[in-house]
Amino acid sequence: MPQGPATVGDTVTIVRWIVAPLGAVIEARAPADSAIATLIAPPVLTREGDSVRIAYTVAVWSAGHTDLVFPGVIIVDQRGRVDTLADAHVSLDVASVLPAKSASTITPHAARPWLVRADLSALPFVVLLPLTLALVGGLQWRWRRRGPAPVETPSAAANATLTDARIAAWVAAGESRLALEHLAASLRDRPEVADWRARVADARFADGNEAAINELVREGSRLAAAQLARPDVTSSEPRRGESRGEA
Repeated sequence: MPQGPATVGDTVTIVRWIVAPLGAVIEARAPADSAIATLIAPPVLTREGDSVRIAYTVAVWSAGHTDLVFPGVIIVDQRGRVDTLADAHVSLDVASVLPAKSASTITPHAARPWLVRADLSALPFVVLLPLTLALVGGLQWRWRRRGPAPVETPSAAANATLTDARIAAWVAAGESRLALEHLAASLRDRPEVADWRARVADARFADGNEAAINELVREGSRLAAAQLARPDVTSSEPRRGESRGEA
């Protein structure tokens, strides 16, 4: 039974007594309607002789006189027989925490007046727009003055070193003919090496001519290095931001 008067939200303890044989397993179940009371802790079972004391700790939520229903306790004896007891009904008187006032005594508040909407102003745009345009114009002027970033191209010395390393690796691996084919392809558009290309064509498919092949590879390497070291086109166009020199 509840211990003393309770108000909404209080925690109360409800105690039940049942008869159960020794060694029986007892299952006590929570209240059926959680809107009236909620079990906040597992029921505490205490055996006293042939009886079992079951203490339910619940929080009550419904004000007024209510009937709280506990589902019947399930008892399983030592032989496995199951017995379900009848539901238990507990009367609760729960006081409300709200002041006791009738609806007629509660006067509703008057409606609030409409809020005055502030006038829209174009001042932020007037201030920020010129600043934004000035910033964009300054960045564009600086970019046009500096010109595009120069494109870095590999130097002739780096290309020559790379070619020499590749040719040397092929020759060391016994692939002199492969090195010769590579050099012939890289120099095929050079009219000044026509004599060398003619000798390459004569020795390319000859058997047992490795000494001549190696000599052509060395000569072709020198020609390729000279080609990479000599620029083909000299640009006379000034960079952006620079002026032509007067003769």
